[in-house]
Amino acid sequence: MRRPCTLLLAALLLASWPSAAAPPRPGTPAAAAKPPTVASPASPDSRPGTTALVVYDLRAEQGLEPLAARLSEAILLHLGKLPGLQVMGESELQVLIAHEQDKVVMMCEGQEACLARIGQAARADQVITGHVGRLGETYLVTLKLADASRATVVSGETASADKVEELPAETTRAAARLVGATSADAAPRFRMQVAPAGTKAAVVDLAAHGVAPGLAQSLTQLLSLELKKFEGLGVISRDEMQTMIRFSADKQALQCSNDTSCLAQIGGALGVDYLISGSVGRLGDQHVLTLKLIDIEAAHVASRVSEAFQGPEQQLPMALRFAAGALLGREAGGEGRLALQANLERGEVSLDGQPAVPYPFAKPLPPLEVGKHVFTVTGEGYAPKYQEAYIEVDRTTEVIVDLTELPRPWYRKWWTWTIAATSLAAAVTATILLLPEEPTEGTVTALILGTSATP
Repeated sequence: MRRPCTLLLAALLLASWPSAAAPPRPGTPAAAAKPPTVASPASPDSRPGTTALVVYDLRAEQGLEPLAARLSEAILLHLGKLPGLQVMGESELQVLIAHEQDKVVMMCEGQEACLARIGQAARADQVITGHVGRLGETYLVTLKLADASRATVVSGETASADKVEELPAETTRAAARLVGATSADAAPRFRMQVAPAGTKAAVVDLAAHGVAPGLAQSLTQLLSLELKKFEGLGVISRDEMQTMIRFSADKQALQCSNDTSCLAQIGGALGVDYLISGSVGRLGDQHVLTLKLIDIEAAHVASRVSEAFQGPEQQLPMALRFAAGALLGREAGGEGRLALQANLERGEVSLDGQPAVPYPFAKPLPPLEVGKHVFTVTGEGYAPKYQEAYIEVDRTTEVIVDLTELPRPWYRKWWTWTIAATSLAAAVTATILLLPEEPTEGTVTALILGTSATP
């Protein structure tokens, strides 16, 4: 483990980049540790109007590290071609401080805040972090964009695929959306066309990954109800689906080669046009919903959505409603409101990466567009809290944010001084008791400490 002085030196070197070269890591050849050339025309300082973007290596579940490295490189290559961006990877910056050490040097709590502050030290405008994992048979990538100057998360995107070879393209599209760019190879937006005689769809039970099976069943029923709201779409509910043989038995009975073809054959047996399947689970600190719309006639996935959010489980129904609309290409419009309460007397709230406003709010927050919004709550003595919430049309979303109080130095805690004062008082009492009953002449000076004031 590096000593604290070495960590501080590393932070200072990052803060002075690109005017100073970072020293190589111990045991690393000097040539491999060189940062980008200071005089390079790609330097953010030499290209006014460009955005300096740092892309950190994606984290990964065990066994997916090679895939994460491949996707990280794909993001760098793709975003590096977009105009107005100066993109740098983690290896190019030669970050000398590991994540856990960053918390000590940068004095920040939470991964996004720490990485954003490192990006700020490296004179970056924005920082991208992400995670690669699996929910059942689905590969999932979650990305976050942080504003380095304010150390707050601005937005998030998700990419998913059933086949690993499909994941790089989906990930680069998500990264392009994250920075507000339109990917040149983005597929046209799917929108379900309802037949004149009506269109039928059946909903398969959502799979549960790391959550209670009862929760997945409740969300399946909610999904059926939400889909029935779309005009012209007839939906076969979960209860009706239970009259068919279980999916695990379908593979043997239908003798199909993969899940998509199996589901398509089940849909054909039910006499529906589309079959909707998906899953709900947890990936790291996020809740994740995935939905697939399978075209029975073509036997392929016509639409796919994945929705990930960081927040309480109570937000899952709203996330599901949002995902259901996106799956059919019929997202709801309009505005709603956010009512936020936090467990601190004074602080600041940054909403969707905008400049922070004092908390408590002097007046209610203005109406917000329907969909997912991100916010960061900060307060003195508390770890910053990043959370996401869904806004529904003509409704008020109530969110309670529970910040974690940071540990205080021992000498600033009230109980430390109470114990000290109590001990001193006990010592004074003991001294008086030990004095002779008839003390000799002299002067006694007593120092009395109060416990009402805290240093």
